[in-house]
Amino acid sequence: MKIILLNDVKGLGRKEDVKEVKDGYARNFLLPRKLAEPATAAAVARVASLKARRAQEREKHLTRAAAEVEKLAAIPLQFHARAGEKGELFGSVTAEDIATLLKERGIAEVREVRMTPLRALGEHAVELDFGEGIKKTVTVTVLRAE
Repeated sequence: MKIILLNDVKGLGRKEDVKEVKDGYARNFLLPRKLAEPATAAAVARVASLKARRAQEREKHLTRAAAEVEKLAAIPLQFHARAGEKGELFGSVTAEDIATLLKERGIAEVREVRMTPLRALGEHAVELDFGEGIKKTVTVTVLRAE
């Protein structure tokens, strides 16, 4: 029996895959648990159009992310913070602070800022993840507030 998976099934396939399975496995396990549906012509066409739409959206995201990675080179990422005499900050600069600064500067495609909170003055390397394997390491400068 041909089925379309509605969820990932370990050992069988991923969501929206069209698979051929034994009739008993489909009737007694997959269909009652809503893990799959019969692969009718309409269902296969619906899944194909969903996959095509997701591919277009992924391509648009990749294009926007690549453009934003290029814009990052021209944007200085600087924070002003109060610090002690030895350069330790009284607070910290967090990933949320950096994400907010990036959105203010027009960089909205960043999915994750990977770092530990910055607790000292100076330059720090921070990794930005745009999704789909696009990553960029940027330098964040923390300056003493006056």
